This record gives sequence, C-alpha cells and structure tokens, in this order.
Amino acid sequence: MLDALGNLGDFIGGIAVVVTLLYLAVQVRQNTTALQTASWQAVVTAYRESNRLRCDSAAALAWAKGLTAFPDLPFEERNFFATIMVDEALCFQGAFALHDSGQLAESTYTAYLDWFASIAATPGGGVWWETVGRPVFVGAMVTAVDERLAAGDLHDIRRMPAIRLEEPPAS
Repeated sequence: MLDALGNLGDFIGGIAVVVTLLYLAVQVRQNTTALQTASWQAVVTAYRESNRLRCDSAAALAWAKGLTAFPDLPFEERNFFATIMVDEALCFQGAFALHDSGQLAESTYTAYLDWFASIAATPGGGVWWETVGRPVFVGAMVTAVDERLAAGDLHDIRRMPAIRLEEPPAS
C-alpha cells in the first residue's frame, strides 16, 4: 500500500513538473513576443524622432542638398545635414543591435538596413559615411552597411517626392 501511494505521489509529481514546464514555455513565448514588439516600437520611435528634424524647412532643404553636395554646403546646411545623418545612423545602429540580439525581426531589420544604405549610397551620404560614419560607428554595423552597399540595387532616395529638389514638370 505504501508503495502504491509512493508511486501515485511520483506520478502526480511528474504531471506537476510537465504542467509547470508547459506553463513556463508559454510564459517565455509571451515574453519573447512582448520583447520583440517593444524592440520594434523603440526603433520606430527613434526613427520618428529623427524624421521630425526634417519638419523644419531649412533642415529639410539642407538634407535634400546634402544628399548630393555634402560637404560642399554653407556651414548651417552642412551642420543640419550632418546632424540628421548622425540621427539616421544611430537609429540604424539601434535596429542593428536589436536584430543582432534576436529581438528584431529580419524583415524590419532589412527595411532599416536598406533605408540607411540608400542614404549612404547618395553622393553626399557616401562622403559622410566614409569620413564620419565608418570611423565612428560600431564595427559590425559598419560591416553590415558596407556589405549592403556592395550588394547594390538600392533606391535613389533623392528621387522621392519629399526629397527631390527639382520641381515636378508642369501638367
């Protein structure tokens, strides 16, 4: 009888362990999802803050000019452009770090990588990247950007309506 009670206790204990493990697996999965969502939101927030710099018309014009002519701009425009570039690079570096740690989905990371590489592929962005970005930012992030630049097939963001300097043709 004692053996039967002992076996029953072992059986119930085994079921309790399995239930506990299942519960913990669900909790870990929910926590991972919450962490990935928070990471995605942090990257979006960082980008939105960077993007707000271009709400100022002088900064927006300096940004558009800088994509082609950096560093050959007047001081104020050169400074606006460089400041926005640092914000763009920091935003991507954050996305890179989150992706590297497994907290940011591949598709989200790729979108930010493509955007930043497209900026660095412009004539002015390229000068900034070579003279400021590459020497300053984290080596693994620099390598990722350089590899994406080498792969090519990037959008010329200077053609985007919000950035394009020339006026559209009259209709």
